[in-house]
Amino acid sequence: MIQLIKSNQNKVIKYAKSLQKKKYRDLEGEFLIEGVKLINEAIANDISISALFFRNDIHTKKQIDDIINICLNKNIPAYGVDDKPFSDISETETSQGVIAIVKKKNYSMDLLFKKDSYNLVILEEVQDPGNVGTIIRTADAFGFDMVILSKGCADVYSGKTIRATMGSLFHIPVITDVELESIINKLNQEEVLTLATTPYEGTSCFDMEYKYKNAIIIGNESRGISDTLMKHVKLKVSIPMIGKAESLNASVAASLMMYEVMRYAIIEKQKHDYCNR
Repeated sequence: MIQLIKSNQNKVIKYAKSLQKKKYRDLEGEFLIEGVKLINEAIANDISISALFFRNDIHTKKQIDDIINICLNKNIPAYGVDDKPFSDISETETSQGVIAIVKKKNYSMDLLFKKDSYNLVILEEVQDPGNVGTIIRTADAFGFDMVILSKGCADVYSGKTIRATMGSLFHIPVITDVELESIINKLNQEEVLTLATTPYEGTSCFDMEYKYKNAIIIGNESRGISDTLMKHVKLKVSIPMIGKAESLNASVAASLMMYEVMRYAIIEKQKHDYCNR
């Protein structure tokens, strides 16, 4: 059954609006997603939806109608919301008129340690939401198994970061607020090749022999990887540049490194398949 909301003083609207702030997202373990694509991605990947909001003037659109019907069939509360209260919980300039509250999923690194091969990306204080979201999206595209974020990174569950992931947040495990030194040491014990990306020194990413288990570490946009963390990694890797720019954007560097790891794995598999024909 659809419930109608006409006031921005409605307690459900107030709760949804509170989730625009990180402290309440952390407290409640829930966050907002907005738009047809993101909500459909959440549904397709069995993400738990707590509530659906749609603007009253657009629910006749088929895409929105389909989402409403799916939620109603799953007994998810659906709210038809007047323009003013809806605009209070919307975080986009040109809203598609549909928003959902979804629950965070908790992941463990034990997911990785049970595998014979895996690749992951580790972010140390990457603070731009667009960079974090793009890295998650790229990790998903190149078949990586996990993204790990230190404290001080942009909040994965902010609207800007979520939109930058383009739904990939629901495809790949993401672990946040991690103490990285202990994680890097654990990965080293698991014979993972831990790779620190640096602009000025290290082995060229094109000359690397990557392993069955690789961890690409991306540092803060302005400071790079901290000296403290650098002491724990196995290898420094650089991306060759021939122009005058001093360094690459964090998400660009991460994307190039992830592509190189994927490309190397494909070539090695082709060699293996050829030798075993």
